[in-house]
Amino acid sequence: MLYFRCMSLPSRMLFTCCLLLVSVVVTAQTQLPGDRNIYDANPIGVVYDHELTFNVAIATPRNFFVGVRSGKLVTYDKTRFWTLTFGDIRHSRERRENPDRVNVVSNRVSRAYVFGKQNQLYALRLGFGKKRFLSEKAPERGVAIGYSYEFGPSLGFVKPYYLEIERADAAPEDVRYTGDNADVFLDNQVNVFGASAWTVGLDEVGIRPGVHARFATHFGFGAYDETAKSLEAGIMADYFLGNTDIMIESDLTPGVTNPPLYLSLFINVQIGKRW
Repeated sequence: MLYFRCMSLPSRMLFTCCLLLVSVVVTAQTQLPGDRNIYDANPIGVVYDHELTFNVAIATPRNFFVGVRSGKLVTYDKTRFWTLTFGDIRHSRERRENPDRVNVVSNRVSRAYVFGKQNQLYALRLGFGKKRFLSEKAPERGVAIGYSYEFGPSLGFVKPYYLEIERADAAPEDVRYTGDNADVFLDNQVNVFGASAWTVGLDEVGIRPGVHARFATHFGFGAYDETAKSLEAGIMADYFLGNTDIMIESDLTPGVTNPPLYLSLFINVQIGKRW
């Protein structure tokens, strides 16, 4: 204080202005606008702790599944999550047929059906995994690239696949494959009118326990923003205990087998929210 009093008036004014400028700079560095996350001020760390996304995915050979993922951010580039998904699993040898005709008794147009199909398989998957970003994104808009993986238990639901078989002067009858009627399903398909309604056979669903695993490349769009938007592309494996028998194994379907392990490539779109 004694030094300040001994300073001349212009020096005092310059010293005071410098103090005010330093104060403004420090305040600007420690405060952020309400709509900006801390990533814009510091390249490490985010203000969000949790993430919830809804997922829609397509997979080979024409599979489809939907689900939800809930994650907790461990660090700015790492997230632990759990996922619950449900979807179908098709055999790689499935091919569709369409009789394309009308039944005069029921007055209905035929549905397309899968030649040699015995059962429909659906999977409910509960997975636990991690996601990690390998590259930083731009503070404003950008894409962060990383990877994700998960594994966990699954439940397979096996539903018999029914065909509508035409009878003389009657409406089509719902018939499932039993082994004794292979000629109707595989050899002589003249009387096959098409696939039965999906609800037929719901009371005969069987359960197969299993496990699954996924590994994917992860693309995060605005990876540190409040809105979660991302795309994943990777490989998935499903393994079930017990017979799933999606396709009929017969001399009339050479090379067809029903392995317990199903591999597929997938693309998964995710959108949700962070908080």
